Formats: sequence, C-alpha cells, structure tokens
Amino acid sequence: MFKFAKKIAGFAIYTGLCLSVVSVTSPVFAEDSSLGIVMRRGHLRVGIDAAIGGPYMFWNAKTQFYDGFELEIIQEIAARLNIEPRPINIPWTTQPENLASRQVDILLSAREEGALESGDNKGKFIETTPYYRSSQRLLIRADGTQIKSLRDMIGKRVGVVANSGGAAIAETYNKNRGNAIRLFSSRDLDRMVIQLRDRQLDAMILDEPVAVWQVRNNPNFIIVGEPLIPIRLVAIVNKDDVSLKKAVDKTLTEMRQEGKLEQILKRWNLWESQKTLKSTKDLPVTVLAIITPYSVYQ
Repeated sequence: MFKFAKKIAGFAIYTGLCLSVVSVTSPVFAEDSSLGIVMRRGHLRVGIDAAIGGPYMFWNAKTQFYDGFELEIIQEIAARLNIEPRPINIPWTTQPENLASRQVDILLSAREEGALESGDNKGKFIETTPYYRSSQRLLIRADGTQIKSLRDMIGKRVGVVANSGGAAIAETYNKNRGNAIRLFSSRDLDRMVIQLRDRQLDAMILDEPVAVWQVRNNPNFIIVGEPLIPIRLVAIVNKDDVSLKKAVDKTLTEMRQEGKLEQILKRWNLWESQKTLKSTKDLPVTVLAIITPYSVYQ
C-alpha cells in the first residue's frame, strides 16, 4: 500500500512539473522525457566520487555508507521528488563519459560552473542552479600566524594539490613574482597534511570545504586570509534532459528559500562564507584566467 501511494505521489509530482515545463518552454522541451523516466524508475542515479573526500563525499566506515554535504543535498533533492537517491561511485575524471552514455542521470560531484563547457565536453551538458559557492583558502598551523596572505608566503614552503585551483593560484603568483613561493605539488593530500603538521610545509592552499574539514580534524590548524577565486558548484545533466534540470533547479531553489540548504551547510561548517562570496562571473577576466578545473583530492 505504501509503495502504491508513493508511486501515485511521485506521478503527481511528475505531472505537475511537466505541466510547468510545458507552460513556459517551447514544444521541443515539452517532448523531453528525462524527468518522466526517472520518476517511473523510482530512483535518481547520481554520479559521485567518494575519493574526493570530506566534506564533499566520502565513505563513512561507521555507517558503511557514503557521507558528506553533497550526499545530504542529493538525498534532499530525491526526497522532494519523492524518489530514492542512488549514488553511483565513479572516478571523477570519467564521470562526464558515464553521464553522456546515460549510465547515470546527473553528476553532483564538486563540479565548478563552466568547467565542462570547453574541449571535448563542449555542448554536451547543461548545468543546474548552483548549490554552493567555493573558494581557495590558506591553511596554516596555529603557531604560523605570521602568514596572512599570499604576499606573506614569499620564501615559504607551500603545498598544493596538483592541477587544483590552489595550484593555479600559486603557479600564477610565482610566474608573476619569479618563483617567490617554494611550491610543493602533489596528489596525495593526506601526505601533505602530515607535512604541514610536522613543519615540513609552512602552509597549504586548498578548496574551502577541504580546508574547513582539515581544521575540524586537526585542532592545530587554522584558516587565514581572504577567500581566493570564489566559484559556484553545480550539478550537471545531459543537454537534452531539460525537464530533469528544471525539476532539480526547482528543488534547489526551494531548499534555499526554505532554509534547508543553509541547514545542511551549517552542519558541515560551510555556511558562513556563502553570505559574502561572489561568483567568478563577477570577477575581471584577468582573475578568471588563473582558474583551472577542479581536480580530485586523492
């Protein structure tokens, strides 16, 4: 009986959303069946990568399931559509291929706005409304308070994750200042955190959620300076899946308006910056030039 009622409720949501889409879009969009397929199936297949780590997405050994603020957002989206969330763990670099071949319905996995709008992926996908605004932050030991900004890192040993936004910032700074920062680049985040703890590094430049996560787990670390290069994170769907995109946009907008998104982000200590950060779309082209696509933190 419960399953039947759930299907009826799901059909009602689907019908309402489809009528909304038909009323405001062209006939070609009205023919889009992506939302209907998901609703009839009863679950949303979401491409994730648990290797990205906390607090984005990680494997929780205690619960024996995935965890992270992105998982909570996925679960809330699915709940509001009255379907089940089904996270599918896929290496971050191959996720677009899996989405294009329809092995998943959507990617919600630390994807930066505009990052899939170039190269081989250009024209294949569309983005949802943003669910988070990230930035790069300076992470230091609590006893290293002489470091307040990039300028204070001249001559210092600074760790960055290879091919990350932090690496782009440091490399651009060095290019303009004659390698003023002693840069150490690696894909092994855990190793660099140990090096920072053991004074083999003086600072790290990390995505804000990752930096906050490190402070949460290492009380001797602090975040200093202003946020660098803010950029929005979005979910990604195939370009033809307009009805699914609109449904996800609607749920994210409702979550924001009703305070649910704030509640989730506060639980992970990620809300405060959301009130002040501006997107990189508001920044000069000279600043945008140093941004690179997100890279997995493992």
